[in-house]
Amino acid sequence: MRKINLICFLFVLSIFFIYACNEEKIVTPQQEVDDTNNGFQSKAVAEIFVKNCATSGCHAGSTPSSGLSLKLFSELIKGSSNRSGGTIPNYGGDVVIPFRIQESLLYQMINDNVTPSSPHDAISLSQADIDTIKNWIMNGAKDFNGNLPFSNPSYRVYVCDQLSDKISVIDGDSKVVSAIIDVSQPSLPAKPHMVKERDGFLYVTLISAGKFLKINTSDYSIVGEVSGITKAGMIQISPDGSKAYVSRSSTSDPIFNSVYDINIYNMTLTKEITLLWSTGGVPHGIALTPDGKKLYVANLTLSRIGIIDAELDEATGDISLPPGTEPMQTMISPDGNYLYVSARGTGKLMVFDTHKDTLITEVDVDPMPMQIAITSDGNKIYLGSFMMNTVNVIQKNGNTWTNIKQISHSGFRMLHGCDITSDDKYVYVSIRNEDGGFVPYFIVGGETNRGTIGIIDTQTDEVIKLIEIEESGSGLVVEKNN
Repeated sequence: MRKINLICFLFVLSIFFIYACNEEKIVTPQQEVDDTNNGFQSKAVAEIFVKNCATSGCHAGSTPSSGLSLKLFSELIKGSSNRSGGTIPNYGGDVVIPFRIQESLLYQMINDNVTPSSPHDAISLSQADIDTIKNWIMNGAKDFNGNLPFSNPSYRVYVCDQLSDKISVIDGDSKVVSAIIDVSQPSLPAKPHMVKERDGFLYVTLISAGKFLKINTSDYSIVGEVSGITKAGMIQISPDGSKAYVSRSSTSDPIFNSVYDINIYNMTLTKEITLLWSTGGVPHGIALTPDGKKLYVANLTLSRIGIIDAELDEATGDISLPPGTEPMQTMISPDGNYLYVSARGTGKLMVFDTHKDTLITEVDVDPMPMQIAITSDGNKIYLGSFMMNTVNVIQKNGNTWTNIKQISHSGFRMLHGCDITSDDKYVYVSIRNEDGGFVPYFIVGGETNRGTIGIIDTQTDEVIKLIEIEESGSGLVVEKNN
């Protein structure tokens, strides 16, 4: 009898402990938002993400949907890394751009302005919650300490979004769009074409507005402009940072025979330099030697290369090319010994001796080659093809140049700009995608044919990331150590 009573007592005691443990779980739930609001500026923002998005199988855990985790501020601000579920390799990008709700994918998604909406249509946020996220983004999407994200990257990349009248700013560390600069004009399209960076300022040409802008990189405010720059095109800045040369857009009528010299200290037009050819053309691609003494100007329609004494600002020479060459873009080697010219008409990379101004060799590349990037040692050249959607890699060995590889990606469509980081680790290429050949995984209402940026690892010559920008990515520049 005592044995039976003992068994009953132990049974009741075990039930009590099980119940007590369950009670403890109920009254002390797992803490989802910590004392630092998971890094977010406010607890309200953190709780919206934790309760509605950062759940198992969604945007949390070791393999979050689209490679996007929303539980921590530090994770959200990195954006997504697997946006198409792997169908488009290494495809990702930003979800929040500080101060910009229209361009922030996350806000457009919770505001039900994105297709496909599934599975996000199962999330039902109150208007108060939507407004909380909206206000957080509009006030800079700050962290727990009130700091703006992307404040001190090791470098930035600036890209002209030609058909949306914007400049996309890419954070070089996170490799997502971190800011948008609006360069729209009140009475006509701006069409930003090229951008250069020097001493804390951006310099941007506007084709349709006929302007040359100076923008402060600290707050992206326009601090100066020069008007009357007809069909403003490419830009070259002198080594001492005192002046800029501006050519014409490749879309110009063939009626021009001059380029502009602009004082960028006081933003005034110093001179319009007339080239030696007597008939009009399209002086587009320009390249300045590292010593600042010689400027080369490629005439796209006349198939000639003008030479300007950059100290006197006077034309001194002219290189005649075979008809149909169509020299598109130009670049000087880091040592100043070679002029590289992408020949749109013949599908060649032309190599000139800058001391003799004579042609050394031509390298076959994919059709309609565009802008050129060169490693700091001068031994590797990257060149995008507008027609074939590839990046050609040319290896220089002594006095021999060889096309060793074509880099492709399913997100490449109408390649335009090309530049390389100071440490030679990454090449950035801009993609116009004006025909809609690349379709974003998420489409925001009101947007058409978004451009993209391809990021190439120069060690492997593979595309490590594809990110979206605004419409028609054209000229770009990687911020350098001046």
